[in-house]
Amino acid sequence: MKSVKTITIDQLKPGMFIVGMDQPWYRTPFLIHKRLIRHAGDIQLLRQCGVRELKIDPNQGLDLEPLPPGEIPPSPDIQEQTDRKETPTKGATSTETLQPNHAAHSTDRLHPSDSAQNTPPSTVEKKIADHRPGTTNSPSQPTNAQQSPANQGAALSPNVEQSTASPQASPAGTSAPSSEEAAQLAPAIEGKPAQTQSPSLQEEPRSALASMQAAEAQKTYTEAISSMERMFEELEAGIVPSPATLRLVVSNVLARVLDDSAGMLSLLFLQKMKRFDRTLASHALDVCTLTLIVAQTYGIPEGDMEALGAGALLHDIGYIRLPRNLYRKNQDLTEQERTVMQQHPALGQAILKEAKEDREAVVRIVLEHHEFHNGKGFPHKLQGDSLSILAQLVGLVDTYDSMVSRRGGRPAMLPHDAIRQLFRLGDTGQYAKEMIQAMIGSLGVYPIGSLVQLNTTEQAVVVGMNPTQRLKPIIKVITGAQGGSYLTPIRVDLGAQAVGATARTITKVLDPLQERVNVALFLEHTESEAA
Repeated sequence: MKSVKTITIDQLKPGMFIVGMDQPWYRTPFLIHKRLIRHAGDIQLLRQCGVRELKIDPNQGLDLEPLPPGEIPPSPDIQEQTDRKETPTKGATSTETLQPNHAAHSTDRLHPSDSAQNTPPSTVEKKIADHRPGTTNSPSQPTNAQQSPANQGAALSPNVEQSTASPQASPAGTSAPSSEEAAQLAPAIEGKPAQTQSPSLQEEPRSALASMQAAEAQKTYTEAISSMERMFEELEAGIVPSPATLRLVVSNVLARVLDDSAGMLSLLFLQKMKRFDRTLASHALDVCTLTLIVAQTYGIPEGDMEALGAGALLHDIGYIRLPRNLYRKNQDLTEQERTVMQQHPALGQAILKEAKEDREAVVRIVLEHHEFHNGKGFPHKLQGDSLSILAQLVGLVDTYDSMVSRRGGRPAMLPHDAIRQLFRLGDTGQYAKEMIQAMIGSLGVYPIGSLVQLNTTEQAVVVGMNPTQRLKPIIKVITGAQGGSYLTPIRVDLGAQAVGATARTITKVLDPLQERVNVALFLEHTESEAA
């Protein structure tokens, strides 16, 4: 059997299967570094990100072609000199000390002895545990005909909420992260200067592929939510879920996540903003989708994704056996009610037994998703390495989803504030810091749907992420410096602004409710551009 080979970027060809590279995930466009190279465009992107050496697995893709007799393979140092002529050089500031120290950086580091083969599902817990460490203006300038911000945002979405009044939550209008905090929230974000993008590309309509992906994502989400609603209705009637139903939902969602994780993430935020009230079914699907996205960043092998997705869908299944008025209560729970609610993991385990769901990974997710890394969770106060990695991942996403959803009479927290809150939970030991960094790596410091103010005093909505520059997302500028609304929002990639012009930067995050802006309208318009 052919073993893993180390090659230079100049030797990389479409059809090869890479299993590792000399750059961490956050400096490349790809969430995971174990993938098939489909076309030359992928190779060019890797060059621009500074990749010089890679590892390929000939068992999963094309092998390296033999060199003619007497020919010497290209040296990475020679290639680096060539790359310096083609692409901007790295910034002077070193970022290595800010790298999140977990296995997701490159797949070969996660499984150094596996020869890049898929790790059996039964070993994923041990494998990961062993590596756990303690634009200028748009070419078409906005017209002078502008409407007031109040008129633009008059039709407020019912699910646009204020940040909580919790002393730990950042208030609306908070400034952008300081240099120190930015380093903590988004490790090694600015590893390379932004690539200059042609202004014409910024206004170019989405490709046919993007349109198809958006339509497929919407179809997958709609079918999945219908299946989940039926499943929870059957559970309430005493009918245990069909394993085939779960497998179908998970496989469909997973396929979309692997094919277009950014599209699924955007759709997820849009659906949440448009939703007036969350149900067990919608919460389960949201947690499942986001968990699978974060799992890619964290480095969970694809062979374990199906069980992870199933566990995420079923994590709150025990609530079916509790009084519905408790779960839907619009006031804070009493101590007695909270004790009753904490029975749902054990009740969920019992339901799985009735359904003959005996996969250990799924059962542990349902039972342990409220256990904390510091031992202060429930029901058994497990801690550290005794915890299921997959359960911790679902628990982290469940916590985030609860923060940004209306629940128990509490308004939804702003996504940016929720990110800050998660970072604080890492400081308390509730979740492992490298797992939180993977979450931030997936969502960005300014998650999709965030309303922000720019250094130009314009307002903008975050509509996309830059995988290699987490502080420079893709935005839609919706108001001018004087406060008037642009008739046509200006789409700007903050990480690819034209050279020589004043660059837009984010200065603070705003509360859409206070600013009377319906963020969902701009996300919905973004989706319709691709439909």
